[in-house]
Amino acid sequence: MTSRCAASALQAAPLLALALFSAAAARAEAAGEDPYSGTYDVRGTTTDLASGDVRRIEGHVVLTRRGEGWAASAELETDYPTHGGPLRTDVIGKGEGARSDGGLSGSASTQLVIQTAPGVDTHFAFVPREVGPRIVSKWKAHLAPDGTLVVELANEPEPGQKYSPTRTTLRGTRVEMPGEGVAPR
Repeated sequence: MTSRCAASALQAAPLLALALFSAAAARAEAAGEDPYSGTYDVRGTTTDLASGDVRRIEGHVVLTRRGEGWAASAELETDYPTHGGPLRTDVIGKGEGARSDGGLSGSASTQLVIQTAPGVDTHFAFVPREVGPRIVSKWKAHLAPDGTLVVELANEPEPGQKYSPTRTTLRGTRVEMPGEGVAPR
């Protein structure tokens, strides 16, 4: 009986922590504080729904409070699959969201910038690049009890674009920006 109670308590602990964190985030927001705005270093995976192929994705996401909602922007990098093999690709996007189900949800538009010189950074001067498909996404985000931002995206091609639908999951930590955490003089 005792081990069963202990097991139940261990199973309930993450749910309790999430509920306490969600309540704390709601209190912070009600007090005029914003628990979401900031820059986050993120890492995750994108899964092609048709093939099941998984690729890494990483970079940063910026959330900014705008009135009753949030603006989102992302600069990410992945290895985009092509017939000649994966190519380093920048994933650049922006979106908007609002409070929903204990977190944020919204939509985003993304553009892929694909390298055409294998092994060379797409940011390097004079490197040829190809603008890839435009993607639209529905996203949901929440803060985990430890403050980690968790974002889930359902990605589809814009009308007229060729892109296999995917699902992306990102997890990231807030990056302290210059001037944050420093008391004014």
